[in-house]
Amino acid sequence: MLHLHRATRADALVDALRETLADPPADPFATEVVAVPSRGVERWVAQRLSLGLGATTDRHDGICANVEFPSARRLIESALAAASGIDPDEDPWGPGRAVWPLLEVVDEHRGDRWLGALDAHLGRSRGRLGALRHISGLFDSYWIHRPEMLMRWAAGDDAGLPDDALWQAELWRRLRTHLDVASPAERLATACARLREEPELVDLPDRLAILGLTRLPAARLQVLSAIAARRDVHLHLLHPSPVLWDHVAATLGDPAGRVPRRRDDPTADLPRNRLLASWGQDARELQVVLAAGGPFSDRQHDGELADPTTLLARLQAG
Repeated sequence: MLHLHRATRADALVDALRETLADPPADPFATEVVAVPSRGVERWVAQRLSLGLGATTDRHDGICANVEFPSARRLIESALAAASGIDPDEDPWGPGRAVWPLLEVVDEHRGDRWLGALDAHLGRSRGRLGALRHISGLFDSYWIHRPEMLMRWAAGDDAGLPDDALWQAELWRRLRTHLDVASPAERLATACARLREEPELVDLPDRLAILGLTRLPAARLQVLSAIAARRDVHLHLLHPSPVLWDHVAATLGDPAGRVPRRRDDPTADLPRNRLLASWGQDARELQVVLAAGGPFSDRQHDGELADPTTLLARLQAG
């Protein structure tokens, strides 16, 4: 099950995490897994946890031990690799490895009409290899953020691309034929199904937590949801406004499993505060992605806030 914990302050999220870890697992020697975004956050979280875990009543003499702190990206990619059988470092679709096959495909079809726009750009560009590295990176980001678009490309559907971008779909299909290996987008559904049916594929405990995410692309949410089918996954999200969360939830209703394009996002105009609209965009869009991913439990961990006494506190409260 996916459990969502929200708070406007990071220390409240860590306190919620400590409450979760205070309940010991069935196996006392099982390693806890807490995914964090950086080593600095890892040290801070470990220090905060040690204030309460195993501490004497009314004292801060606890300990944080037998806890692993991988990155969320490494955790998700490792699970996907275990289910698909392809190591990310050996995947021919990796953005670094796909550059050279992409160069061969472009050289083979330089005279073709469908590649005219890219061919003209490469003729003017001094950094030909750099341009293809950029395209390879785009293809990699497409499968992470819009895997359904690449599935349509694989089926011969250009997915509504404008005329001046049709070459991207055709180039991707030619690269797919050249590599003769299923793309990550094509492997995603099968891998997620295996994670649901064979949870022992991944070396993860029955309970894990992820703290500090600011973005969760659609493909990685699918992997995380598959892991959560047989495990308790606690997602700790820093969100600046409980009121905005409620408004977004009411606006989305039932998103029917689809993440809307940014230009079609019905929640874009909900924030009235200009700072919240700008700085809170990632948190709002993360909620949109989560809502499309299926059911989850939701808990807000901020209590009643005291009357602000400083300028910074008044700004935060506003």
